[in-house]
Amino acid sequence: MSGNLDRMRRLAGQAWTLATAPLYRNAFMIMLSSVLGSGLGFFFWVIVGRFYAPSDVGYAVALIQTLTFLATLAHLGMGTAIIRYLPETEDKTALVNTATTLAGAGTLALTVVFYAGVTVFVPSLSFIQESPIYPLVLLATGLALVLPAMYDAASYAMRRAEVLTFRTVAQALAKLPLAVLFATFALTQGRLGVFLSLGLATVASVILEALVLLPRVLPGFRVRPVMRLDSIRPMFRFSLGNYTANSIAAAGALLLPVLILDVVGSAGATEVAYYYIASVVAGLLNIIPGAVFTSFYAEASQRNANRHADERRAIVLSVTLLLPAIAVLWFFSREMLTWFGRPEYATGAVGVLHILIFASLPAFVNNLLITRVKIRKRSLPLIVGSIISTAVVIGLGVVFLQSNGIEGLAVASVLGGVAPTPYYYVVARKSFKEEAPPPEPSETAQA
Repeated sequence: MSGNLDRMRRLAGQAWTLATAPLYRNAFMIMLSSVLGSGLGFFFWVIVGRFYAPSDVGYAVALIQTLTFLATLAHLGMGTAIIRYLPETEDKTALVNTATTLAGAGTLALTVVFYAGVTVFVPSLSFIQESPIYPLVLLATGLALVLPAMYDAASYAMRRAEVLTFRTVAQALAKLPLAVLFATFALTQGRLGVFLSLGLATVASVILEALVLLPRVLPGFRVRPVMRLDSIRPMFRFSLGNYTANSIAAAGALLLPVLILDVVGSAGATEVAYYYIASVVAGLLNIIPGAVFTSFYAEASQRNANRHADERRAIVLSVTLLLPAIAVLWFFSREMLTWFGRPEYATGAVGVLHILIFASLPAFVNNLLITRVKIRKRSLPLIVGSIISTAVVIGLGVVFLQSNGIEGLAVASVLGGVAPTPYYYVVARKSFKEEAPPPEPSETAQA
């Protein structure tokens, strides 16, 4: 009996040590932030679904997704590069502030161009020129969308992913009362109210992160415009490669609402709402591999990282959590969609949701292979893979959307995830097993 108790204590101790290791701790914190954000965001969309018409939801989603795409174009891929380079950088504050200054300036410029030329670029969103409220909120929201790419990355690199958790919860909580508040005023009862709820909550959460949260994990950090280009020069080539890949990949995801509006026509706004709600629910599955491999990437970027062992732990954790989650979401998909308050959401989105659930499988494999590429500081494979994926999503998306509606677009999205996997495997199939493990502490001390 005593032997069994000792064995159980040892197993419990090993499990606790594993769970509190930086890889798992960061992964769980990133997942927790995503779960809390998505869970509270789920309630936000339930409120929106009850107070606002589906067409207004569709237009607001298309607008916020377009701004997110502009922010992706502006941040130059520096978020990914910060995770890889910050641990080995002496002046960490200068690097983060320089990156945010460049990204912020780029976002403001692109937002101004978008607002001025919206009737040419995206005529379906030209309503933003009809109200004087939109310009200021567009600029503030665009800036708030790009800054977390740097701030969150800095917290990952410092092994303090709880920064993301607090920011996400703050943003999600702020959206809930704003959605109800704006629904009570005639001026903001439509698409403007949905957009203001999303935009202002994003702005508030980024202010909290920049002024309170990040200084606590990055000693000496203060927000200020800085142009110390020497601080980011070592990572700039890697950053530009990630920028190109991220921008191409973002086009295949963030511009789908605009694609629906352009292809479907006047009824497209409601279809955007159905597709987006389904993607929000299905996206709960992508939280798992995304969080785990982001944590693995940050851990593998540290000095003396045991990449092979950490990668195996990341794979086991992802599979253990992902497969049961897929089964649960499949069987309860219709019930979850009924929570949005309107029967048409369950009817219009359940087919899309059943298809998008399967996108999590290639997402898991791609996350594994892409993380290997990033750790090895290669960027060309990321670009090629993004081109393959986006070409399939957009190319097949237009064809399938015309013939099969948003269910066809969902099929194109899944195929877009599968298409680059063989290429990623060819360029990243070599594991970290052949790398020499880091020296044990005792060996280091003796040396």
